[in-house]
Amino acid sequence: MAVSVRIGQEGEDFRAEIRPNASMTPRNLAVSVICVTVVCLTIGLGFLSMGLWLVLPFAGLEIFAVGMAVGYTIRRSADCEIISVREADVTVTKTNGSKSNQSTFPRYWTRVRLDRSPHRLHRSRLILGSHGRFIEVGAGATDEARNELAAALKQAIGHTP
Repeated sequence: MAVSVRIGQEGEDFRAEIRPNASMTPRNLAVSVICVTVVCLTIGLGFLSMGLWLVLPFAGLEIFAVGMAVGYTIRRSADCEIISVREADVTVTKTNGSKSNQSTFPRYWTRVRLDRSPHRLHRSRLILGSHGRFIEVGAGATDEARNELAAALKQAIGHTP
């Protein structure tokens, strides 16, 4: 996931947006599916013309699977997490599909914690919260991006990095 940080915009002291990396636009993905469909149907119809009709249903199944995967990718491309630090509070807004969840914490009491796993293959976790209420942010980001975000959040909230 890509992490973009903007400081001092829209009445906020700090704003971080965490979004999935999108190498292709939804339109380009749709064009790719159309190209795969044309190729699969051409091959399937070629085999059908030779009397091998059983290839065509499998070509249709392949087109269906690619379409489902691309549809899932398009739906997930709108997911994001927005962390904004204002004068009095820290707000985390998580958007997942059509659902949106917002958590607000008092800035003075908000703690930023980066839990590192003792195992090399397990990822770290970036935790934000206060008063016994904690949420994980940046779950899809890389460890390096989480480290940078944790340092930036600590600085923005007013804790030492």
